[in-house]
Amino acid sequence: MPNALYPPLRPRSFAELLDAVLQIFRLSLLKCMPYATLAIIGGQLSTLYYLSRGRLPTLDSRDPVGFALSGIGTLIFVMLSMTILLRQSAIAAGRPVAGSADLLDTLKRAPAITAIALLAIAAISLLAGAAISVFMLPALALATPLRIAGLAVMLAPAFYVFIALWFALPALILARKGVLASLAYSFRLVRGNWWRVAGIYAVGITVIFTLWALVATIVTMALSDGAGDDVAVTRAITSAALLAVLAVGLTFFSALTLALFGDLQVRRITSRAE
Repeated sequence: MPNALYPPLRPRSFAELLDAVLQIFRLSLLKCMPYATLAIIGGQLSTLYYLSRGRLPTLDSRDPVGFALSGIGTLIFVMLSMTILLRQSAIAAGRPVAGSADLLDTLKRAPAITAIALLAIAAISLLAGAAISVFMLPALALATPLRIAGLAVMLAPAFYVFIALWFALPALILARKGVLASLAYSFRLVRGNWWRVAGIYAVGITVIFTLWALVATIVTMALSDGAGDDVAVTRAITSAALLAVLAVGLTFFSALTLALFGDLQVRRITSRAE
């Protein structure tokens, strides 16, 4: 197994980075699928709760149970996503992966993970709220096409911060930084590489949506051959296919984050050396 998958030995080109993502994904898929499946299920706790009560899965602060399950489900999703990242980093580095050591490592950092997530959400919400408060009325006075463009401009600072803070949790888990140091480290990594990061994630998201569309087409064709007459069978097949696609997509997205995080780290080291 090539030890240079993570961390990389040198900055990678766009094509080399995508190739590394595919290699990490291929090597780690089966070993990460259990965590990815549980992460998807955990993230839907509130949705399952609302559906079981015959209600639309809409977050309602007046329902303390549903509201609490939403927070718990989000935390489960984030924790297991970070566990996947840890496991993939070990696989990409050629280290043995056994047992639940990566999960226990993530659980030890649960308070710090929660703190970073809350700080990032607060920062993004503050910027988005400030921009909307300042520019909402002028934008509403414009024609529809210009209004949409104005809203996009308003949300640009929040989107920039969203990308800039994206690597705070990987910095906490992989680089062993503190809470505030992880946020600052993520900003430093993305600085000067923002468009590169956004472009690579755009490609990754396109791949995931293409996979989703392909599986949806296959399931639709299979159900049209007769299984679609049974509502229970249809729901079971559709739910299983959706769960599998989301789990695979999460594993792929995690591999993309790992490869990009390593690339940004080596780029920063290289730029400082120069």
